Amino acid sequence: MISTMDLHKVSAYPIDIATALRERWISRDHPLDALPDHNVVVTLLDTMYQASLLREEKSAVQCRIVFVSQDVFQREAADGSSPLHVLRFDEPAPYTAHNLRKLAAAAGYYRALLAVYRDPSGQLSVWGMIVTGTEWVNHLEGGRLPAAPLPDKLVIQALSPGHIVATCGYTRILESNTGQLLKDGFDPFLSKWLPQRFVAIRESLLDEMGDHAAQGTGCQVCDDFVKDLAQRLVRRVLRLVRMRGHGGMLVYLPENACDQGIPDEWFRFRVRFQPDDSTFRFRRLMLKLMKRAAEIGRVRGLAVVTLNDYLQMLDADLASIDEALIEFSHLLADLMNVDGSLVLDRSFRLIGFGGEILGNSHVSSIHRALDLEAAKTISERADSSGTRHRSAYRLVNGINDAIAVVVSQDGDVRFVACLNQKLTYWPYLP
Repeated sequence: MISTMDLHKVSAYPIDIATALRERWISRDHPLDALPDHNVVVTLLDTMYQASLLREEKSAVQCRIVFVSQDVFQREAADGSSPLHVLRFDEPAPYTAHNLRKLAAAAGYYRALLAVYRDPSGQLSVWGMIVTGTEWVNHLEGGRLPAAPLPDKLVIQALSPGHIVATCGYTRILESNTGQLLKDGFDPFLSKWLPQRFVAIRESLLDEMGDHAAQGTGCQVCDDFVKDLAQRLVRRVLRLVRMRGHGGMLVYLPENACDQGIPDEWFRFRVRFQPDDSTFRFRRLMLKLMKRAAEIGRVRGLAVVTLNDYLQMLDADLASIDEALIEFSHLLADLMNVDGSLVLDRSFRLIGFGGEILGNSHVSSIHRALDLEAAKTISERADSSGTRHRSAYRLVNGINDAIAVVVSQDGDVRFVACLNQKLTYWPYLP
């Protein structure tokens, strides 16, 4: 464990971020001619950072910019041939934080980018909007490639006050959050411990798929298939809840929680679901998807279907199941919108929502993970967190096998679990 006194990190300034960005850009073999001069990158980053600290009406500024010249889209602008909708301004707007604040209201973060270039006088200006649609978000969550790909140009995103992300097209390079440079992100989904908590449901589905293969498909899905698809769904849920700005909590209980009476002991629900087959919606959809993917894989001569194989399959039945899974993720996000917690078991079985966490046990401290496996942690006072977080800490401290995912109104996300005999939380910074 590392104490708070040991952690004196120096904030990263735009000049430091620009230097790190260039190093990582080159190391990943992105086109060097797509990255502007160092001083230009510094200005792009600094202005986006300043814009992220502003508010338009009551909302924090969220926007995306891409550094690209109009020439790249000349043909598309002339004949409309691009899947991207490129709109050029009659008069470019100076690239300033206040102009970004005004334009961000029109160029919605999830649907459009503001196009920035360096004019002949050397000044940075916003020359137009590039409407991408929202498919790119599903791609980041593990979905199919968007129909409207971005060129390999520098993109900078302002997600929340002080939180900016730099990408090449849709490929993440690095980010800075409240002055801390995050080169590799911090994504609990990439840990080893989190998938291990759900191994039983994966094995159950794969066993049933094994029976299906024995009946004649001759093709199986790989072991990670269920994990990857489940993670796509939860990522989508978290994105939806963050977008709504209400916050919420998602709780996973052990598979046998209902048999042991855990929900009744620990929650007062606004709504408790009847424990019938309808609560197994995720399992039913997953089995249908896995079986159909295996059938297509057999036709293609595949012994094993991976997620990448699946993402390249164009099939009406798969598209229908995909849509049903997206709708299921929207349902979960809607249920999280009710004050209290949405409670599932690890098979994603629906138990209830609007759950008030009971119990009066006191948690005085919580460990923040400094790496994905929580080999290094820092101890923090539990009462420095909000009410929703403290409820999650109390629940997981009482049910060590439970996992809580807490979304704050400001979009901050934390995974809470017991690992290495310590009550720990992981920030979610994918």
